[in-house]
Amino acid sequence: MKAGTLHGWTPAPGRHIEWIVADEATARSNARIDAVGPSFLQRDHLAAAKAKRATGLPHRATVGTTTRIDEPLDADAMAAAITDYVRAHDEVRSFFDVTDAGEMIRHLAAPEDIAMVTTPADGGDSHAALTERLLVRIDAEATYDRVPGVIFGAVDAGSSFAFYTISDHSHTDGSASIQALSEIFTRYRAHQRGVAPDLPAAGSHLTDIVDEYRRASQVTPDDPAVDVWRTVLRDHGRTVPRCKLDLGLIGPDSAPSTEVIRTMLTAEQTEACERRARAAGGSLAGSMFAALARGEYEVTGESDFFTSTVLSTRDPQYPGTQGWLCNFAPVAVDGDEPDADALVVAASNALRANRDLVPVPAHAILGLLAASGDFVPDATSPQMVSYLDFRRLADADSPEISAAGVMPGSGRTRNANLWVNRNDEGIHLLTHIPDNPTSIASVDAFHDRVIAFLVEYAAGAAPVAAAGVPVSAVAGDR
Repeated sequence: MKAGTLHGWTPAPGRHIEWIVADEATARSNARIDAVGPSFLQRDHLAAAKAKRATGLPHRATVGTTTRIDEPLDADAMAAAITDYVRAHDEVRSFFDVTDAGEMIRHLAAPEDIAMVTTPADGGDSHAALTERLLVRIDAEATYDRVPGVIFGAVDAGSSFAFYTISDHSHTDGSASIQALSEIFTRYRAHQRGVAPDLPAAGSHLTDIVDEYRRASQVTPDDPAVDVWRTVLRDHGRTVPRCKLDLGLIGPDSAPSTEVIRTMLTAEQTEACERRARAAGGSLAGSMFAALARGEYEVTGESDFFTSTVLSTRDPQYPGTQGWLCNFAPVAVDGDEPDADALVVAASNALRANRDLVPVPAHAILGLLAASGDFVPDATSPQMVSYLDFRRLADADSPEISAAGVMPGSGRTRNANLWVNRNDEGIHLLTHIPDNPTSIASVDAFHDRVIAFLVEYAAGAAPVAAAGVPVSAVAGDR
C-alpha cells in the first residue's frame, strides 16, 4: 500500500463502470434530520466547502483509495457488497445541509433506501479520459450534500480490474478509507461465496461525536492539555503552524496545487533507523519529525520547527467504525540540535507528550485559548504532518490492500502538508504544494535535506545483534 494521487493512478484500459444509488431522491426524501450534528472537524470542512462553492470553484477535500485485483470482476457481487457497506455505517449514510446563516444539519438516510446499482460510464479507454470523468464525479457526487457522498467505480480489463472509492472528507479519514476498502472486498468475496462476511467490530460515528462534545464541555483552562497548547502557541506567535519554506505565494490567497511523492528510506534503512532511534530512547516516528526539523533549519535558517500532527481517536474496540476519527496536536522541536540522537529523542518525547492530548478535542482547547488571548485564530489551515504505518491497517497481506493506494484530495493550498507513510518497502512521503517553480524548488531542497538526515542516521545504526534488539520488535514497534 502506498499514498498516491489521482493523476498518478494509471489502471489498465477497460470498461469503466460505476455503482450509484438506485433511487437517491427517495433516500433523500425519506432521510430524517438527526439530532447529532457535525463533529468539530466536520464543521470546519462544511464551512470551507460552503464558502468555496459560493465562489464557483470545486472543493476537492476528499480521501480516495484505489486497488487492482487480478481476477475477473463480478459486478453484481460488488453492487451487493457496496450496498451492504453503505447500509452498515451511519456516517456513510449521512448528508448535510448548510444554510446561508451557517446552520449545519445532518440528515440520515434509512438503510433500506440504499441499493447500489451498476451503470456503464465513459473514461475507461485512457488515463486522461478516466481522470476527467473522475473529476466530474468528485465535483458532483463526492460532496457533503449527496447520499452517499462517496463515489465507487471500477475499470474492468477482463481478466483483472481496478477499483476506486473517493469520499468527501467529511465522512472519512485516511485510516477509515483503508478500512472501508478492506470491508467492501470482504463483503464482495462473501457474496461470491454465499457466506457471511467476517468483519471487525464497528461502532457508530454519531455516538463518537456525542462523546466528543461531552469531552469538550469538560475542558477547563487549568487542564494539562490546555497548558501544552498554551505553551507551544506562546512560543510561536500565538497562531497555528505555518509553512516556513518559500512557496512562491504573494498575498493571503491559496494557489493551485501539485503533488510530490518521494521515497525517504528503503525497508532496510527504515529498520536501521528505527533500531538506532529505539536504542537512543526515541522512536521511528520521532526520527521522522527530527529529520523535518533539521531539514527546515538547514534550508531556512530557522530552528524552531513547529507543525501540527494527526492523532487517531478511533476506539480500538471498534476498528471497523467509519468516520473522521481524528484530533490534532502541536509538535515543536529545535532543529539546530547538533547531536542527531538527542534531536531524535527530543522529537520522540514531543510526540509521546501528545498521547495525553488524544481524548481532549483540540477545538475546545483552542476556543479557551482564543478567549484568553493565548491564541489568535484566523481562517487559514495549519501546516500539518501525518505519519501512518500502513502495515498496521486492515489486512496488509490481502490482495486489495497490498495493491492499494490512498489519495488525499488535491485542490488549492498555501501550505506544504506532508503525509509520511511506512509500508513493507520502506518510508515514503507525499506532499501537496503550490504549483509554481519557487515552491517546487524550495520543497525539493527541503526534502533532500530531510532524506539526507534519515539516510545518514540509518547508516549509523548498530547491527541487530550488537544492539540486542530482536528483529520482530524492531519491525513491529513504531
